[in-house]
Amino acid sequence: MLKKWHPVLLLPIISGLSLAEELSDTTELKAVQLDPIVVVASKAPRPLSDVVGQVSVIDSEFIKHYIVEDIDGLLRYEPGLDLESSGTRFGANAINIRGIGGNRVAMEVDGIPVRDRFAIGSYSDGGRILTETDRIKRLEILYGPASTLYGSDALGGVLAITTWDPDDLLARGNGRTWFSLRGGYQGADDSMVGSGVAAWGDENNGLAFAATWRDGHELDNQASADAPRDNQNWNSRDYLLRYSHETQAGNRLRLSVADYQRDTTTSIESLPGWNRFRRTTSLTGEDKDKNRQASVEYQFSGDWGNGVIRAFNTHSRTQQLTHEERAASSKPVLLQRYFEYEQDFSGVELNLFRDFMLTSSDHHLGMGIELLRTDSSEFRDGFQQSLIDGSLTRTVLGENLPVRDFPVSRTDEMGIFIQDEIRLGDGSWVIVPAIRYDRYQLDPRPDEIYLEDNPLTQVVSVDENRVSPRIGLLYRINDEAGVYLQYVNGFRAAPFEDANIGLDIPLFNIRAIPNPDLKSETSRGLEAGFRYISSGTRLTLAVFDTLYDDFIETKARIGLDPDSGVLLFQSRNIDQARIYGADLRLEQDLQAWNPAFEGWTLSGGLYWSRGENLESNQPLNTVSPPQMVLGGSWSSSDGRWDAHLTGTFTARQNRVDESAGERFHTPSWNTFDLTAGWKINDHLNLRAGIYNLTDKQYWRWSDVRLFSPDNPMLELMSRPGRNYSVTANFLW
Repeated sequence: MLKKWHPVLLLPIISGLSLAEELSDTTELKAVQLDPIVVVASKAPRPLSDVVGQVSVIDSEFIKHYIVEDIDGLLRYEPGLDLESSGTRFGANAINIRGIGGNRVAMEVDGIPVRDRFAIGSYSDGGRILTETDRIKRLEILYGPASTLYGSDALGGVLAITTWDPDDLLARGNGRTWFSLRGGYQGADDSMVGSGVAAWGDENNGLAFAATWRDGHELDNQASADAPRDNQNWNSRDYLLRYSHETQAGNRLRLSVADYQRDTTTSIESLPGWNRFRRTTSLTGEDKDKNRQASVEYQFSGDWGNGVIRAFNTHSRTQQLTHEERAASSKPVLLQRYFEYEQDFSGVELNLFRDFMLTSSDHHLGMGIELLRTDSSEFRDGFQQSLIDGSLTRTVLGENLPVRDFPVSRTDEMGIFIQDEIRLGDGSWVIVPAIRYDRYQLDPRPDEIYLEDNPLTQVVSVDENRVSPRIGLLYRINDEAGVYLQYVNGFRAAPFEDANIGLDIPLFNIRAIPNPDLKSETSRGLEAGFRYISSGTRLTLAVFDTLYDDFIETKARIGLDPDSGVLLFQSRNIDQARIYGADLRLEQDLQAWNPAFEGWTLSGGLYWSRGENLESNQPLNTVSPPQMVLGGSWSSSDGRWDAHLTGTFTARQNRVDESAGERFHTPSWNTFDLTAGWKINDHLNLRAGIYNLTDKQYWRWSDVRLFSPDNPMLELMSRPGRNYSVTANFLW
């Protein structure tokens, strides 16, 4: 078990660097894209070696080689990046980057933002919806505050997905048509997948259609044989239609429509009989998620530079129905609860870029403007029925339904940014100044439902202006190595759910109230990094330290109302929090060490961080324990065979804030995964994987950080034991 890190872990990296330098001039290396082009750091394509800041790239080859079927698998080997979970029913619903998660991480697909998450109580959780993994061409992750380019949502970082264009697919075929059919099985959740993609085109036009069907069950956890199981059945459908047209001038028009739906039924067996569910004898949930999107994008260029304009509309809707039977109660009842959460957002974005020379410096200038309107609404309803006489009431456990937990809200956001990459003299020094102005307006619109439940509540409007500066400095030591330093500001305006939360449950004598004095969250971050990128080696090191001011604690307990005796909750600001740490990554083509290692690649990552609530001097429970990932890959010289072995080593979670109650401390864990592929011919590929080879029982901290040691769902939140995946892909 991994108890602590040791400097000996760095020896292979240091020796690999020296060997690579000795052999780089004499050894013909296999082509490896070690200096990929990334977009997320500048909103324009730039080589990774020119980027100030830490960026990770996950491409379609990774998705293929590791048989990635969901976002969980996509981020499996990214230290410092975690999925946040809401138990066995709702599963993963948000991304955490360097200890900052939820709606504080900007997430977008093809430049279009993903909806916010909203959750309240045990029966209502609308997570963030991402794209089907079969659509992903590449995923880029920008670590740390990024409000200068991405505004209020990017306090913790950015996760940006790019999906396939018709031209990308046609390039894999004969230039006119391309078709793909794929089927697969994933043992972790006993799921099946069927996917089809087709593309047609000529010199100026392209059309692509994609459809994916999935059907699965609950995760196969490591619970003991006598533990109750939370059984789940789910299916999803995803469709994408995209048309592209290239003009005679070389500009490109792209039109896209997408539709996603997931239906889930869960029978929760773990909670009945425990704590506040002690009288519950049956608990089931029926959940439905829908997401529809339409967008148009125009990429253009001229003698002055190039740019892109994008317009889009997205509508997402979550519906969740919960049936609870309390037959063991002195007054047996059937409870039915309904939750609905909708977001509709429309936006326009214009970005312009120009390269030019000024005296002795080269400039890459980028500027843009973004307009986004978001309409958010939430609604809860239900009834309580006596199991004795069948009488009905819409007062459920003392709460008069229907209710809204926040008023119908409209948010208007406008952002203007400008960033210049200034290369001085011979190009050894690069200065990157940037600044952004944001206007954020929250307009709550209480209706009769909200006012009836909150007659004396004064709703809160927000009108926020913010300027977010950034300054970066890059020094190229030589053609292969460079160091960077950046100072960056981040901010997040008080969102609708925190500013105007209104929840009143008389049975438990609790009430959540709005906070008219809630401030925007801000951050000030320093990051220093080193990169070494040669023909066979990519080594990156990032060290970061970020202070967060007025951090918003959602629904914090603030004490008893002296007049009514009701226990009050309210979102409030924490004066200051700090997260600091280091992140080391390596990708090494072993042929650089010895020609006999042709086809072999070594990769690894090491992440360590700490988070502190500087107001209470307690650890931040959103920060995960240290983790290391080491992997080895092999591919045959003819490209027909490949194999990948990856180990993940995670330390015990020792630093936990238990001021609100005892928490389960996740023990250290090590797992190993093996995947392999066989390209039978140009049309048929087979792949298989074995995950958690040693059948280790383990928990991810981000899944259980809110769990007490006696929570009956704890065993069910353990990760899958040894499991298998297979897939077959037919191309023509």
